[in-house]
Amino acid sequence: MRPARLFTLVFTLALGVALVAGCSSSSSSKSSKKSSSGGVTVSSEAAGTPVAVTVSDTKGLNGPMTLVPAPVSVASGAVTFNVKNTGTIDHEMIVLKTDTAYNALPIVDAGDPPATVTTGADKIAETGNVGETGDPNLKPGGSRTFTIKNLAPGSYVLACNIAKHYGLGMRAAFTVK
Repeated sequence: MRPARLFTLVFTLALGVALVAGCSSSSSSKSSKKSSSGGVTVSSEAAGTPVAVTVSDTKGLNGPMTLVPAPVSVASGAVTFNVKNTGTIDHEMIVLKTDTAYNALPIVDAGDPPATVTTGADKIAETGNVGETGDPNLKPGGSRTFTIKNLAPGSYVLACNIAKHYGLGMRAAFTVK
């Protein structure tokens, strides 16, 4: 074989191998953004019992707000919250372990981070917080997924703790069995 044809053949084979290698995928090459803090893993991949949560409003602070989980009860262990903001303003979601009814938490805090105040309270205390969507807040149309690795049996409240949102209805009971 002449050197020019040999070169062309080798070049063509090498290019074919490179293209095939570049187009193949491997499950071990999945990329995901993960961070861990306080028993919470924020990940782009779901891990654990999934809970879809919709946070919403229709008129911002000028109307009622909602926070709706589905399902409202899960088994203990890893639980992945998939939170979607279908409202018109920023929202968040926190998971609080508490025996207080979901609609009876006292509004005693203000500021960021929330702290107890004597006047101007517009947030609930975050005592018992076991997980949350984190910063930044969820913009309208935004979503975030986070997993709590070892969610223990008990009563929980899911709430948005941005100023005034809990008081306008952004709260729901949640049970872990």
